[in-house]
Amino acid sequence: MTNTTKTFNFLIWFGIAGTSAVLIAYAYLGIFTRYMADDYCLLVNLYSADVFTASWNKYLLSSNRYSNLFVIGLWEFFPQNIAFVPALHIVLWVLGLSWLLYELKCYFKWQLNFYILLLLAELIVLFTLYTAPNIFQVLYWRPGQVTYLTPLVLFSFASAWLVKLVNSDTEVKLKLYIPLFVLIFFFIGGLSETINTFHLALVSLVTIAIFLFEISPRRKFVLAFLLSLFVGTFSALLAMFFAPANALRINPENSSPNLFEVISRSWEFTYAFLLGAFKALPIPHLALIAITVLLAYLFFSKNQKPKWNPQFAWVFLFVPILTYLLIFVTFAPSAYGQSYPVERVRFAGHFILICSLISLSIYFGLYLSSLKISTLKLTITLALLLTFAVLLYPFWMIRQPLQTYEFRRLWAKRWDERQTMIYTAIQNEETDIFIPALDGYNGTKELDAFPTFWANQCAAQYYGVKSITAFSVEEENVLDFFSE
Repeated sequence: MTNTTKTFNFLIWFGIAGTSAVLIAYAYLGIFTRYMADDYCLLVNLYSADVFTASWNKYLLSSNRYSNLFVIGLWEFFPQNIAFVPALHIVLWVLGLSWLLYELKCYFKWQLNFYILLLLAELIVLFTLYTAPNIFQVLYWRPGQVTYLTPLVLFSFASAWLVKLVNSDTEVKLKLYIPLFVLIFFFIGGLSETINTFHLALVSLVTIAIFLFEISPRRKFVLAFLLSLFVGTFSALLAMFFAPANALRINPENSSPNLFEVISRSWEFTYAFLLGAFKALPIPHLALIAITVLLAYLFFSKNQKPKWNPQFAWVFLFVPILTYLLIFVTFAPSAYGQSYPVERVRFAGHFILICSLISLSIYFGLYLSSLKISTLKLTITLALLLTFAVLLYPFWMIRQPLQTYEFRRLWAKRWDERQTMIYTAIQNEETDIFIPALDGYNGTKELDAFPTFWANQCAAQYYGVKSITAFSVEEENVLDFFSE
C-alpha cells in the first residue's frame, strides 16, 4: 500500500468522522421531540378503530395519504417513540443508501470499498438535511417526517433489496417477488403524492435506460421488476388523485388548472427553487462539490489507470437535464394545487439536487485524473492537502444543530411538565383543562388559547377530556408554572 493510498484512506475515515459527528448531533436533538398540533389529530384517527379501518376512514374523510397511519401505528408500539424516531430515520437512511450503493457497485462492477460508499451515503444525508430550509418539519415533526422523509428512507431499502435480487441471477425465483414489490411501492407511494411522483419519474427513467442500454441476459427480468415498481407507484398516484378526501381540500371557487398551467407552473417553480437554493446557501453546495471532486480525483489517480471516455462529457449535459426534470415532476402536485411548494415539500428537491451535484463532481474528478498533470507528485500532494482542508467543513456544520439545543431542551422540559399538569387535572376529574401555552416552532402550530381551535380539539380527544385551553404566560411569570 503506497503512502498516497494510506493518506487517501485516512481522508475517507476523517470525512466519515466529520459527517457522522453532525448527523449524531441532529439525531441527539430528536430526544427533545414531543407531540404537536397534527400529531394529536393523527393519533385520534389511529386510535379511532383498527389501523385498516382508521386508514380507510382517513382516506375517505380527511387525507389522500392512505399509508401514514400504518407507519405511525408501528411507532406507537414503542414507548416514547416520538423522541427516538428522528434518530432512527437518520441511521436507517444512511444504512439504506449505503446498501443501495453497495448493490449498485456489484451490479456495475465498480471497484469501491464499502467505507467509500458509506461516506457518499453520509454526504447525501447530511447535505440534504443541512440545506433543507425547514429541517424541523421534515425530521422532527412527525406529520412532515412520515410524509417527506419516511418514503425516501423506505425507497432506499426497497431499491437496494431489488438490486440485490437482480444481482442474484435466479430468474425463476425472482418472478415470485414481483407481486410483493408492487405492494411495497404502492404502500410507499401512499405516504406522499410529492415523493411518489419523484419515485414514479425515477422508475420510468431507469426503465427507459435499461430498455435502451442493458444487453445482458438479465435484461428481461430487470424490466419485469421495474414494471412492477411502475405499477405500484402509478397505482398509488391514481389512488391519491381520486381520493374522496381531496374534495375537502380543494377550494371550489378556484377551478383545477389544466395540463398546460401545471407544466408552466412546475417549470417556474423548479427554476425558482434551483436559483433560490444556490443563492441561499452557496457555501455548503460549493463545499460538497469540492469534497466530492477532490476525493474522486484522488481515487481515480491512485488507481493509476483512470479511464476517461470522451462520451462521458455528455454526463455534464444529461445530469442537469434529468435533475431539472425530476424536480419539475416532484413539484407538479404543488403546481396542481396552485401554490409554490412550502419548505417541507421542497425537501425532495434538495435530495435530488445533492445527488446530482455529487454525480457531476465524481465525473469531473474522473476527468481531472485523466490529465497529464494529475500524475505529478506535487499535484497529488496539493490535492491531499486541499481534501483535508475541505473535509474540515462538516465539523463546522455542526454549529447548525447545536444552535437550537438550548431552546429545544427547555421546550421539551416544559412540555413534559405541562403534560404532568394535564394528567393531574384528569386524576382530579377535571374535564375542562387550562394549561400554560408553549411557543410553536419553525412554523409548527402549538395548542391555542381557544378550546375550539382544531389542534386543541384533537388534543382534548387524545387525552379524553372535554376541552383544553392554553393560556399565554409572560416571561417574568414562567417560573410560576415551570421549573425553569
